Amino acid sequence: MALIRKIIPAALVFCLVLMTACAAGDSEQKPTPTLEPPIDLSLKDVRGNPVHLRDLRGKVVLINYWASWCSPCREEMPLLNAFYEEHQSEGFMVIAINASESPEEAARYIEEHGYTFPVWSDPPGNSMIEFGLNGLPASMLLDREGRLRKVWLGPLTQEMLDKAVLTLLSKQ
Repeated sequence: MALIRKIIPAALVFCLVLMTACAAGDSEQKPTPTLEPPIDLSLKDVRGNPVHLRDLRGKVVLINYWASWCSPCREEMPLLNAFYEEHQSEGFMVIAINASESPEEAARYIEEHGYTFPVWSDPPGNSMIEFGLNGLPASMLLDREGRLRKVWLGPLTQEMLDKAVLTLLSKQ
């Protein structure tokens, strides 16, 4: 009987944590009310050139983690590319970070589909781990100072982009 009293509360806690995690994957995460210091990230692009997030200060940056084998990633890419092309002249940048494939595989996929946004490579997904992201696609929105303003787990929609990105673009 004492063992059952220990197991049941532990099982309830586990179920609660599991339900919370599942629900979190279905909605966007809210940013904290206080702004954190600017995020920095140094990787290589798919051609092997060093790239640094700090070089994009002054732009609103959407970092999108993806892989070509990820169906939701493939489905959101045309939307991301169209939004990027439409708002690039306003200071908007998409950085697509391939989190699982070789740079050559990622570059081939991007070229085959005619996407124009920059692609960086992080095959082991270390930067995702550093940012506490799990699962693909995952996206982070940074303001012009490089501060994290929004995190999404799961595919983005036009409405999500319009609401979050256009608000930041309108602030000079």
